[in-house]
Formats: sequence, C-alpha cells, structure tokens
Amino acid sequence: MRSLSHLVSAVYRRLQLRRYRGWMVRRQRSSRCLLAYMPTRQQGWILDFLWRDLCQELKQIPEIDSGVVSSSKQLKAAVRGRDVYVVALSINDLKTLLDQGFPPERIIFYHTHVRLGVELQKLDLLHAVLVLNGFERELVALRKVPRQRIHLFPAGFNPALFHLPDSSSPRSIDVLFVGRYRQGINGYYHQRKRYLFQVNLAERLVQQGLSVAFLGKDWQHCEYSLDPRVQLLDLAHNRYGMIYAKTRLVCSVAGQEGGPVSFIEGLACGCLMASVPTGFINDLQLSQAACWTLPLLASEQIWAEQIVHILGEHHQITTAEQAIRDRYLLDARFSSLAQQLVSICWPCQLEDQTF
Repeated sequence: MRSLSHLVSAVYRRLQLRRYRGWMVRRQRSSRCLLAYMPTRQQGWILDFLWRDLCQELKQIPEIDSGVVSSSKQLKAAVRGRDVYVVALSINDLKTLLDQGFPPERIIFYHTHVRLGVELQKLDLLHAVLVLNGFERELVALRKVPRQRIHLFPAGFNPALFHLPDSSSPRSIDVLFVGRYRQGINGYYHQRKRYLFQVNLAERLVQQGLSVAFLGKDWQHCEYSLDPRVQLLDLAHNRYGMIYAKTRLVCSVAGQEGGPVSFIEGLACGCLMASVPTGFINDLQLSQAACWTLPLLASEQIWAEQIVHILGEHHQITTAEQAIRDRYLLDARFSSLAQQLVSICWPCQLEDQTF
C-alpha cells in the first residue's frame, strides 16, 4: 500500500509539474512576478521583517510585480500567464511546493537557518538558494548545490528607520537583548535561543550596575526568574530604532543564529555588538568594526566580565569602524536586496536602469 501511495503521489506531482509549466510564460517583461509562498499559519516575523519591506522596494523596479500567496489555489491562479518565481521562506514551504508539483527551477529557497541533519530534497534543482552568511553558504554547498546558485542574502534593514543617531544623544541602556519570548521551557526554541542563559547573564550584568533591557514581545510571561531591574520593552518594530539609538551594546546569546535582524539594525545604529561566533558577525573584520564574539560554551560569569570590559574600554565606535560597517550594510539595505533578487531571476532586467 505504501508503494502504491508513493506511485500515486509521484504521478500527481508529474501532472502538476506539466500544468504549472504550461500555465507560466517566459520572456514577457510585463508579466514578471515574484511571489512568496507563505501559508497563513506561518505568517509572522518573516513577513513583517522581510517580505513586506522587499515588496515595497520591488514596486520601485519597472515591470516587476510581487506579492504573497498562502495556498495552492492562490498559487495556481497567480501564475497563469505570468513569468513567475516563487520564494519559499521555510523548509516546510519548500517541501509543500515540491509535493504540489511546482517546478523546482522556478523556486528560490530562502534558507534562514541551516539545520544539520534535516533532509532537503531537490535542493540542487532549485533556481537559487539564499543564505544569510558565508558559513551557511559553505554548508549548503556541501549538499552539492552549484555555488553559482547560492547567494549571500543578509537579513535586511531600512536605513530610514535604523541609522546613526545624533552624536549628542545619550545612550542610557548599557546592554540590549532583542527578540520575543516564547513559552515552553523544554521546547526547541528555548534551546536555540538560550533564554535561561540570557536571563542569568542579564542578572549578572545588573548586579554590576549596568542598565539592561529586553526588547521584544511576551517577556512578561518569562518562565525563569527574571531580575526586576531588567527593563522589558514591547514596541512596534518601526520604533526599534529609537531604542538602539539609546543603547551602547547589543548582545545576542542564541546558539544558532544565521543572521539575527537585530545584528544588522544594531550595526546601523552605531551600537557595540557582542554575540556567539555564528552568523553575520563572522563575515566582518571584528577588530575593525567594534564587534566581539564570546565562546558558546563559556559561562554567564565569563560573558558578563567580558561585556563589562568592552563597555569600559569602548565608549563609542569611531568613524573608521562605522565606515567598515557601512560597506557591509550597503548590501543589506532592502533596496539592494530587492535589486539582487530581481537580478537572480532575470539577469538582464536591471541593465540600463537607474534607481
């Protein structure tokens, strides 16, 4: 019975593959479209922090349409008579698209985190794979994906919201941790984000007389013993910039972060940066960009001592350090990412155009 089920599924996918290819058209500039496949249940930070901003920038590029589809019915309607590429924003979304028979050569996979041991089928057949940093590019290449199909695509930021504040503005928050809280002590999210480590580290920092804040939703539901001196800030994302502007150092303790959005935003706002040695931070010249990595296996006490030392030695970043950051941040602007995405799909689209 299982073999028969696999056979039926394979036949269905092949039929759907032919239909999709028949519905779509090529080389008609007026019909070019980029769609994100994002079921409603999965629409969250990836929609709010990435795709909506990219769509705003894509609108500025002539003859490119963009949007979101949340079901196979919507997808089938959206591709008819159009030159479409679909961006899968999670492993589950990628699997769903392939199971539905959507042509793999028309899929761009946004690989937000490389998860070791997770099987990814047909990755080498996709049009492109987007990765957040250089280390993840190497991991994806190990899956026999041609390197020319792997593209560095950092988490984006809006320079109108995240930028250097007035040099006279006081920075009253010594250490800022950014990210929402999710309940469930034994859950995978707690292990990856290392919430308990963060809470214990924050307690040690406030004991040293530092001002510490958590920026993100639901920390009032924290299941660990959180020191009451830690400020809990819950603001709309478009107001995060004003918090970074008041912050001296942004800290990330998460054990697996391909590229936290907070890291890009903190860089742009002139904050000192400290994190585990994963993600974006390894793509920078740390000593020249006012960034520090701390060992993943080090204790909260060691982290606290190092952060106190950093704050004691570095009061603000220099012009030269910000220049190093700006060269990196140029490619992380949403406007740059939108143009990169279009050039990946239609290499000739951006020729002879000025933005």
